[in-house]
Amino acid sequence: MPNFKYIAYSNDGKEVKGEIFSPSQEEAISTLKERGIFLKEIYLSTRKGFKLEKGIGISDIFFNLSSMISAGVLVPEAVKSLSLESDGKIKLILEDIYNNLIKGMSLSSAMEQRQDFFPPYLCSMVRAGEESGTLDKVLSDLSSFLEKEKEVKDKVKSALIYPLFMIGVAIILLVFIFTFVFPKISSIFIEQKIPLPLITKVFISISHILHNFWHLISISLLIIFFVIRAYLKKKIIVFHKFLYFSSIKAIKDLYISRFSRILGLLLKGGVPIISALNFSKDVTGNFYISERIEKIKEEIKEGMRLSDVIDFLPPTYLQIIQTGEKTGSLSDAFLKLAHMADSDFKKSVDNFLKFLEPSIILFMGVIVGLMVISILLPIFEMNQIIR
Repeated sequence: MPNFKYIAYSNDGKEVKGEIFSPSQEEAISTLKERGIFLKEIYLSTRKGFKLEKGIGISDIFFNLSSMISAGVLVPEAVKSLSLESDGKIKLILEDIYNNLIKGMSLSSAMEQRQDFFPPYLCSMVRAGEESGTLDKVLSDLSSFLEKEKEVKDKVKSALIYPLFMIGVAIILLVFIFTFVFPKISSIFIEQKIPLPLITKVFISISHILHNFWHLISISLLIIFFVIRAYLKKKIIVFHKFLYFSSIKAIKDLYISRFSRILGLLLKGGVPIISALNFSKDVTGNFYISERIEKIKEEIKEGMRLSDVIDFLPPTYLQIIQTGEKTGSLSDAFLKLAHMADSDFKKSVDNFLKFLEPSIILFMGVIVGLMVISILLPIFEMNQIIR
């Protein structure tokens, strides 16, 4: 839906600026007049959507809506209450939803008008809850799902911060030593015409290259980076397949967890399996899995069972899916898989960090040790000559 920016005057004559989402400029003007805002200028914004913490904002909205609806509060009044307690961009979103609700739209339809904030699969889940009369439970489940997704993302971020910091420090330290320290030390050795050991010659050569050709090296690295990125974009499915089946088990566990959780939640909410697969395809973040799901959808339409065609999952997980199909609890089976994959993912990340942290420290220790040796050996040689 288009985003319009406006400059207007409030009832007390003060100039106000803001944004409004509306299907057309005419409807945007009409909505603003209903709010008692007198337009001075309105124009289409080139910015697409709001930059919001979606996982946090939507989760809180759904949790509070679920609580109020289960207590007997009508949906429009619940949304209005939330908008009064909110501020900033979220307040504007809730006001838009409320305005559409009082015009006769359902909550899911009102959410679909703001797909810059509410992904399509969430709207579909809410619609299924409205049709089945379990809206409060569906909203509660969605809130828990989004909190779990945020927890997994935070786990990934926290797992990467320390190793990336250590690697960054190591690279900066090595570049500094090779670029500024070694050139000064090596010039002393060369002036004294001291015979240098092989390790010292190697480090002096590296230092010479970095000191004199750093600009060419930087440009070359940038070119290599963009060439690799362009190639991976063309071969994105091959690359994502490589990631999924790589030896780093945590990556596979993460993809399986996301796919299983969203599919299980959609099926539990009453979304048909084809639609559920379609939404889960867009959420996994892996193009190889998305491609496989497209083929799986066609095979299911031809009458195949899901457990017979979902070939990218491990055999243990397939057995659980088969059991879920036989007992009529397929949604519970996928939610169980998500829990298992989450547990495996956390263990894999913890084990990876236990291995990575000492490896980085060991690597830095070896490099620094070799540097010290390469400097001390010529000094010892110099002492021998002086004696």
